[in-house]
Amino acid sequence: MTPSLKASSRSLRTTGAYEPLASAPVNRLVKALLALVVVAGLAVGGWAVFEHFERQGVAKKGERACGTLDTPKSGVTVPPGVTLPEGLKLLDVVTQGKTILVVASQEGTRQDVVKVRDDLVSALSAAGFTKKGEDQEPGYEAEAQLGGTADASLKVRPLCQDRLEVRLTLRT
Repeated sequence: MTPSLKASSRSLRTTGAYEPLASAPVNRLVKALLALVVVAGLAVGGWAVFEHFERQGVAKKGERACGTLDTPKSGVTVPPGVTLPEGLKLLDVVTQGKTILVVASQEGTRQDVVKVRDDLVSALSAAGFTKKGEDQEPGYEAEAQLGGTADASLKVRPLCQDRLEVRLTLRT
């Protein structure tokens, strides 16, 4: 190696000209953290917008006139082995494989969703079901997960003015 190359390589080492290479991992870390913050912000913002519009839609359902929304489909009957709690108006039954979806309605307003869910869980408990869990957004919807006689889920939400939609999904 010539003396001039030795001197220039020595000066590069001592002057820190290679310093950007040493800070590259730090730059990557900063960029990754910034990207993570941006993605988290977008996720939270998107969720907030979704919740806002979903709740608006549920609130509007509770204010609209019932019209034909509360009319049972013709020929619909309660599936064998299923007993609906008193006060429910059967609207539809859909069967797919071992899953049965019972759609019904009951008198009530948005403010009643949690109480109606709790009353239905009590009535279903008398029929052999046990409550495994619940979730609720008062005024919008209330859910319960059931076990015992069969695995089931119960969802109560506004259908139309003064009527609530009750969905009972049974997995046999």
